[in-house]
Amino acid sequence: MPAQNDDAVVLGLTEFSETSQIVSLFGARHGRLRLIAKGARRSTRQRFAPGLDLLERGEVSFLPARGDAQLGTLTEWVQHDAFAGLRRDLLRLTAGLYAVELVAALTEEADPHPELFAALVHLLGHLASDAPAAPQIPRFQSELLRAIGYAPNLDECVACHRPVRRGSPAYFSAAAGGLLCRDCEPAHVEKRRVPATLVGTTPATGDSRAWFELLDYHLTHTAGRRFQTAAQLAALLARP
Repeated sequence: MPAQNDDAVVLGLTEFSETSQIVSLFGARHGRLRLIAKGARRSTRQRFAPGLDLLERGEVSFLPARGDAQLGTLTEWVQHDAFAGLRRDLLRLTAGLYAVELVAALTEEADPHPELFAALVHLLGHLASDAPAAPQIPRFQSELLRAIGYAPNLDECVACHRPVRRGSPAYFSAAAGGLLCRDCEPAHVEKRRVPATLVGTTPATGDSRAWFELLDYHLTHTAGRRFQTAAQLAALLARP
């Protein structure tokens, strides 16, 4: 079978042997990929120049898994963008690590999401720039939820379908899929209070920290586990 190519972002690197790594990538056309990079730890600069690193974008060539093999084989990696600017600041770096952790946890192998790939590349590019980082984080969370089909209803109560007025008391239930008004929330066990300042805003226009926490709550329930970088990112967003 001939090698296949894709534009991809490195989600993770795991040691496999003294000389090889397992590389997790997210491709524009192939979705999430798990490939073995033979010899990568021994001669990275010679074989995959200029190297494989987390949060970088490049052109990947690979042989798909065959038969009972669970891993394809990475044959070439050409770096296109290292997003070096995001490594100059702990908030930007942690936001990037959080983003790739979400993608790795909430997408399936070989399930393409080109719109999510574009959103991830946009986020990493923004984090690497001089523009404010915090507002981009809930925007990416929202775009990821939309791409995987778990976008919550934030316009009306999901139980009675009445609009939730700006600044009014409201609750959020991940299991119910969105906002609950004060009249409907007693019937739901799983819920959390939504700050009144968020009601009537969007992840793009509202308070970045509050939206991050609300959407991370929803993503945590969707994934069935907490994300390793979430607590550190929340603490960084809380800094003055």
